[in-house]
Amino acid sequence: MNTVIEISNPVYYVICAVLSILVLVGIAMMSKVKSAARGNALSATAMGLGVIVTLLKLQVVTLPWLIGGILIGGVIGTLLYTRVKMIQMPQMVALLNGIGGGASALVGALTLFQLPESNVYFTLVTAFLAIIIGMLTLVGSLVAAGKLHRVLPQKSVVWPFHNVATSLTLVVAVFFLLIGTLNYVVPSALIYAMIGTMLFSALFGLYFSIRVGGADMPITISLLNSLSGVAGAIAGMAIGDIFLVAVGGVVGASGLLLTQIMCRAMNRSLVNILIPHGKAKAPAKATAPAKPAAPAPKAPATPQPKQESSPIDQAVAMLRDAKRVIIVPGYGMALAQAQQEVKQLADKLAKGGADVKYAIHPVAGRMPGHMNVLLAEANVDYDSLYEMEAINDQFADTDAVIVIGANDVLNPAARNAEGTPIYGMPVLNIDQAKQVIICNFDLKPGYAGVENPLYSRGEGVALCLGDAKATIDQILSGLESSAATAQPASSSSSASDPISQAAGMLRGAKRVIIVPGYGMALAQAQQEVKQLADKLAKGGADVKYAIHPVAGRMPGHMNVLLAEANVDYDSLYEMEAINDQFANTDAVIVIGANDVLNPAARNAEGTPIYGMPVLNVDQAKQVIICNFDLKPGYAGVENPLYSRGEGVALCLGDAKATLSNLMDHLDHAESTPAAPAASAASSTSSATSSATPLQSATEVLHNAKSVIIVPGYGMALAQAQQEVKQLADKLARGGADVKYAIHPVAGRMPGHMNVLLAEANVDYDSLYEMEAINDQFANTDAVIVIGANDVLNPAARNAEGTPIYGMPVLNVDQAKQVIICNYDLKPGYAGVENPLYSRSEGVTLLIGDAKKTLSDLIDTL
Repeated sequence: MNTVIEISNPVYYVICAVLSILVLVGIAMMSKVKSAARGNALSATAMGLGVIVTLLKLQVVTLPWLIGGILIGGVIGTLLYTRVKMIQMPQMVALLNGIGGGASALVGALTLFQLPESNVYFTLVTAFLAIIIGMLTLVGSLVAAGKLHRVLPQKSVVWPFHNVATSLTLVVAVFFLLIGTLNYVVPSALIYAMIGTMLFSALFGLYFSIRVGGADMPITISLLNSLSGVAGAIAGMAIGDIFLVAVGGVVGASGLLLTQIMCRAMNRSLVNILIPHGKAKAPAKATAPAKPAAPAPKAPATPQPKQESSPIDQAVAMLRDAKRVIIVPGYGMALAQAQQEVKQLADKLAKGGADVKYAIHPVAGRMPGHMNVLLAEANVDYDSLYEMEAINDQFADTDAVIVIGANDVLNPAARNAEGTPIYGMPVLNIDQAKQVIICNFDLKPGYAGVENPLYSRGEGVALCLGDAKATIDQILSGLESSAATAQPASSSSSASDPISQAAGMLRGAKRVIIVPGYGMALAQAQQEVKQLADKLAKGGADVKYAIHPVAGRMPGHMNVLLAEANVDYDSLYEMEAINDQFANTDAVIVIGANDVLNPAARNAEGTPIYGMPVLNVDQAKQVIICNFDLKPGYAGVENPLYSRGEGVALCLGDAKATLSNLMDHLDHAESTPAAPAASAASSTSSATSSATPLQSATEVLHNAKSVIIVPGYGMALAQAQQEVKQLADKLARGGADVKYAIHPVAGRMPGHMNVLLAEANVDYDSLYEMEAINDQFANTDAVIVIGANDVLNPAARNAEGTPIYGMPVLNVDQAKQVIICNYDLKPGYAGVENPLYSRSEGVTLLIGDAKKTLSDLIDTL
């Protein structure tokens, strides 16, 4: 049955207006990272509803056909979503732009065969314009996608009489528009005019896009995006659809604004990019002015023999003591898929106390925002990304700059190499930095073809050439080795610093009270507070939280934050219930609190806090204060605890970082004294060794050459896939062959583990189904279990009558050494005890949050 839904004109106009506004709101939301995904979904939903409403209003299709079309489109979209990798996103965007342009051209062409009785000339002109703009968008986008996908040459391609031919094709296309408009009553003339318009506008798209080099590709993609919107708006005029006009206009305008912004950033005109004139007839001639300086860049390796150390050693030395680091990502990072390694390097530097920032050039990559997208995929904090204008003055004062696959956007030749494609383009001031580490594939010029004088500077430049992913891994390994070598010296020399003092207070503490305040909220340090509490509890300490009724900025503020970090509610104590316990506690840890524990409230008459009940923190023998600074609180009253001296450790700065450092010191304190015992007992089992479980696991993995990782639903709950990947990378750098064993029912849906590991960029080829890997467990050196239970429970083979009896399981029990990173030792969902937990010999139990456990394991390796 053909179902037809009728929509009146007034209702249709109201719906179109609402949907157009929703598209605008969605685009506005996309300007902010936190709301970008929701904005994209909102705009896409509004567009989809607009298409459906338009089709129903014009009665183009019946409801069954409409549903069928939606299903087919949904399947195609899902396939693209699952198969297109992030590195292929620029060409995907170009392809989608082309499809939009092609659809507009098709609408224009079909309109010519159904001309209205009134406004004929307006319909003809708009239909032909839709064909022209749509066809040049289609062909130009296909060429751009081909270049990005390396099917076509990425360099600028210039044919004989290129500029003349480009202009001529556009003129001829407009000529056919006039012929078709003036002779529309003659059917054959209209058809020939339509074909001619399609052909020559397609040729124009080919000619203007084929000559665009890789460096100009982001601007080209932005322009084609704008043109696809313009084509849609004009097609909407041709068929009289206001929604298509409105949305096409929005897309066209936003794309054009972005194009202008990027052109301004490159200090070039759009016409000069699309149809270059004069000296820039071809890329080869563009580099001619740089020829005299060729001998210097030709021998970039000459300074290297003078260096006693390798480039990697140079880079490690530069970064070891750096406190201000700027990372400059480029298209080479995208090609190497090195964003995860870049994040790991930044995290390592930040843990060492460095302030790490990312400098983003507006045309870095192959589409607008390319670097932002890749770094967001690696969970880089958006606040650490800086646009060129905001960071360019900071290069001169930074300690080290790390370049990851970038060239033209930082080439200082852009300032004075006249006649080259990049002359006059604003670039990042990398050359002003004292120390630069360049992790590029080779020393060839960028897409602009201009030699980079940084490559031959020698002093203060470390050229770490090759695959960026491997290079950064080597730098990470170098930093780890350097840290391990320097550890004894650092531990002895820093015995008196506040963090070491605090670690000493906590090492033997059996009763600890934590006092959270508004500073914890500002630093968002509640997760670190929970981790520190868990670490102390594991060491046998009784940990309590003292909650002042006015701590924070609303009633129950601290309770809410600590609940978010899964702190047990029973460990939270109101002031009245805990105040008498401070005098008998071993240590108090203050996290961003001031007025609520200021003892001046008892006797400082005339002050705002006089007479206010406060926590008796001053009665404690040892107090660790993790506040940002020593300034008075909101009441403006000096806190005498800050000047008490004896028994007070002032760990000032960002509370989140302070707590992380404190936990690192506690870890080191645990491992240092136990090392001799662990080495002496290396021949015995982990059960009988005096080493901690973490040390036992570290010892097992140090010598492992074959490792199998078994992920489970616990990994998903802890969101630990990134840490799993980091651990695997670290083991691989040490020479281990790492594989992942995937049970078919691990997780909560088919392929759950595959999706999570793919999110962390784990290579698909390293994932093995149960049948393919089960025979390998007996011969592997170590197995690491991450939150898995039932899928490896050997009881499934013989525990008759249980839910898992007869279920095929992973042969983890056949491995010689098993490291279990589960939250606890409770049975899995099947409720069957796992005999692996009580095996003792060859089994190391690392119980607790998998994310934290893996972080600790990575740090100790």
